[in-house]
Amino acid sequence: MQRVAPLVEQAAIAWEGEDGERCYGQIEKRQNRQHAQMCYLGCQEVSDPLNICRVLEQMVKSAGSWKAWGVLADLPESSPLFEGFRKAGFTIWARQNIYLLGAEAAQNAAQANLWRLWTSDDMASVNSLYKEVVPGLVQCIEPITRKTALGLVAFQPDGRLAAFADLEYGPKGVWVQVITSPDVQAASLLQTLYASIPELYGRPAYLSVRSYLPWLDATLEALGMTRAESQMLLVKNMVLRKALDRNAVKQVFEKNNLEGSLPITRVK
Repeated sequence: MQRVAPLVEQAAIAWEGEDGERCYGQIEKRQNRQHAQMCYLGCQEVSDPLNICRVLEQMVKSAGSWKAWGVLADLPESSPLFEGFRKAGFTIWARQNIYLLGAEAAQNAAQANLWRLWTSDDMASVNSLYKEVVPGLVQCIEPITRKTALGLVAFQPDGRLAAFADLEYGPKGVWVQVITSPDVQAASLLQTLYASIPELYGRPAYLSVRSYLPWLDATLEALGMTRAESQMLLVKNMVLRKALDRNAVKQVFEKNNLEGSLPITRVK
């Protein structure tokens, strides 16, 4: 149930109740991330939410020993496990729709030059667009990039960044996270995205659209893209957000340097 991976903290837990009911799950935390992530959770039959809560509490303790800021979990919208997560203190921080980009998009390969791999010179523009579009409270949870592969960028004719896409490769497909400005016509960008992803080797790509980017959902639906799944994104925070001192806020505004995220401090 537990795999060995370098630079990754992991814990797998199996639980059995007095009535013979069994539940199991796994949690992990990569060293380059602040939050731990639920890998899987399941039961042999429909479980009492209290039992789900007991399993989650044990895994949250493991995350605390790794000094994680919190624990993240992705659940299907209709998941019967949600009540157990709620009892364990998890809350919804966003929702996402997942769209399937397959080989049928290869016909757009001729226009794929809208996208290119990003370089270090692009990161200032990527960071600026990220802070402009992603809500401040979400920035503590949602990183700019998972840092597992070079992502893609697309620029407008006037030189401004139109969109960037973070990529993560797996044996059965590629996970794609796109951020665009709301004033960009994204149809052509989304149509050419699949053909622009390097080293696909025929694998499908799964495009995640967060609920704070509703204009992307509308564009993908207009293009007739296949929606594979809708999910709830949950978090159990293990740190407290610390309010800025009034004088500190005044200095930020005087320097004309708005910071979207909030400072945080560990729970004692």
